[in-house]
Amino acid sequence: MGNYLTTQKAFRSLIASARSGNVRQAYIFEGIKGIGKYTTARIFANAIHCTGENKPCGVCPDCKKHIANTHSDLFVVGGGGQIKVEDIRQMNEELYIKPALSSRKICIVRNADNMNNDAQNALLKSFEEPPAYAVIILLSENIKNLLPTIRSRGNKVVFEPFSEKEISEYLLRQYPLKKDAIPFVSLYSGGVIGRATDILENEEFFETRNKMFRAIATLTGDRMSIFKLSEAFGAKGGKGAFENCDLYFDLFASFMRDVLAIKTGARVINQDMSALIEGFCAKVTSSSVLSIIERTAKVRSELNVSMKYELWIVNMLINCWEDINGKGSRS
Repeated sequence: MGNYLTTQKAFRSLIASARSGNVRQAYIFEGIKGIGKYTTARIFANAIHCTGENKPCGVCPDCKKHIANTHSDLFVVGGGGQIKVEDIRQMNEELYIKPALSSRKICIVRNADNMNNDAQNALLKSFEEPPAYAVIILLSENIKNLLPTIRSRGNKVVFEPFSEKEISEYLLRQYPLKKDAIPFVSLYSGGVIGRATDILENEEFFETRNKMFRAIATLTGDRMSIFKLSEAFGAKGGKGAFENCDLYFDLFASFMRDVLAIKTGARVINQDMSALIEGFCAKVTSSSVLSIIERTAKVRSELNVSMKYELWIVNMLINCWEDINGKGSRS
């Protein structure tokens, strides 16, 4: 756990409080997905329980239990779908059982944004007046999704994205054999270390990007390009395609963003595929690209699993093709 990079300022502040014993009872860690909130919460909990001198020492009995995920005074809720009131009630029951191995009982609520109203209300009393030995840590991507009464009680810790240099240096240490891909990944990740590592560890990502970009490049040609690009969007994959559509839309948006970057002299993210993007850029106008970006963002926000994914994607791409080639090109 200690090798995982996280927001240094937040991390150092939390570890310092664990080492000094100045630990608050209610925290809200806020930051975008993949930024390192959960990893930091786990290391922070480890440091609180650690009995060594340089917390977390990694060698004391408490640290060994944390590393093995077997420490009885740490309880974790969430991480998947919606967090229901039953989940929080179970956590509350656990919270009021005194710690068995240490002086602190720690509860971490992952994806606290996924608590429904009943769950948040069930949490409220414990969050406002926890037992003297308790530490509660909520992990949130958007603190505004939490009740005002919860927001006002928690000690807020904000996790900011990393710089391109910080991510690049970390990736070079952890993935030296993939150094050729690191310049692109460091830019594409948007400062999110979890996203960067996920990309480097997923060979299919680069295959999917290659397929998507080559299909987009044909959109300046005849109408058959629409169906080629719809395949890159997984249009025939049904619900399975919908589950992966965030990646498809991210890649599509990244290509179009780079087209605008070339036209305005800004920095291109997908530098290793700049020749393909430049060829497309020469055949389209800025206004058509802006229209495509706006159109696809709207469809992305409206899509849900109950819709006929293939029809929505094909219709969207027909309109994108017409943005480039004009509605008068219809046959």
